[in-house]
Amino acid sequence: MSTMSGAQRSGWLSFASVMMFVAAGFYAVWALNLYADAAWVSNISNGIFGGQRWLWGLWDTAMCVVFVWAGWNLWTRATSGARLIAVIAASISMVRWFYWLQFAPGAALAIIVVDVLVIYGVLTTWE
Repeated sequence: MSTMSGAQRSGWLSFASVMMFVAAGFYAVWALNLYADAAWVSNISNGIFGGQRWLWGLWDTAMCVVFVWAGWNLWTRATSGARLIAVIAASISMVRWFYWLQFAPGAALAIIVVDVLVIYGVLTTWE
């Protein structure tokens, strides 16, 4: 894919940007389920926020916004700071989802894999 300046866009950077949007979608769905106090979310009363699922919902909403912002900036190549934010956000997300492995293993593994691929894609194309 060419840009207006004629420079070739890295496939990994495009992939990382799209995966940021995918991860943001995961976070949005998970946040809505936590706000709704969904029954399929396991008992997390011994967790960091105790039984307060709405606090996890706020966290997930904030992460969703960060992922959308970083994904958009990676896609448009607005700033090099977007790469740093993408790496930091994906790293925080990975640590957060390791905590959730015992409660929702499928969702946690999917998001951890997406986070690893985002970090790889951003770091291998750093200019």
